[in-house]
Amino acid sequence: MKFKHIIWDWNGTLWDDAVLCTEINNNMLRRRDLPLITVDDYRDKLVFPISDYYARIGFDCEKEGYEALAHEYIGEYEKLRFDCPLRTGAVSLLKELQDSHIPQAVLSAYEHNALVVALTYYDLMDYFIDVIGLDDIYAEGKVANGLKYIQKLEVNPAEVLFIGDTIHDFEVAQAMGVQCVLVSGGHNSKARLKTCGVVVLDSLVEVRQYVFS
Repeated sequence: MKFKHIIWDWNGTLWDDAVLCTEINNNMLRRRDLPLITVDDYRDKLVFPISDYYARIGFDCEKEGYEALAHEYIGEYEKLRFDCPLRTGAVSLLKELQDSHIPQAVLSAYEHNALVVALTYYDLMDYFIDVIGLDDIYAEGKVANGLKYIQKLEVNPAEVLFIGDTIHDFEVAQAMGVQCVLVSGGHNSKARLKTCGVVVLDSLVEVRQYVFS
């Protein structure tokens, strides 16, 4: 095995929630009589921090306050999140990596307690030796948490693989000095992911083939 440690993103990578995120954004836009977006629009425009993305799709963050928008979004998201499935092949790949004695962690921009609840709901906690989420709901990014995490690992960063679905995941991997694979079909378009210059795969089935090749 060429990797000694796997770090997973959660939303969009293991959890298929991009469609739900788009629907909630559209509910918020509709309440303000603003133009709606498609899933493709969502994937083309999503950036971190999320406040910048909200401005991109038409919200007036200065007038309303990003914090109020974030609370409006998360209130609806928390009610509907478990309508979202895991991505195809997620459980089997996590199990195969565990059976191969490869330590796995989750590093997410999702609020930590909500992340633990979600992983518990899908019976995934036992696959991870570490679960790292944010202290708040504002999804400003996870570079700082990534740097703290890699500093505590007794593993050569070159032997660590970060698996994500956004340009921000690539930025986090770069900051940590670890290898990175990106999966399309999550929160950023494949075309945007390809601009990062790393391997871009279309499914977790392809991720499995890459990891075990």
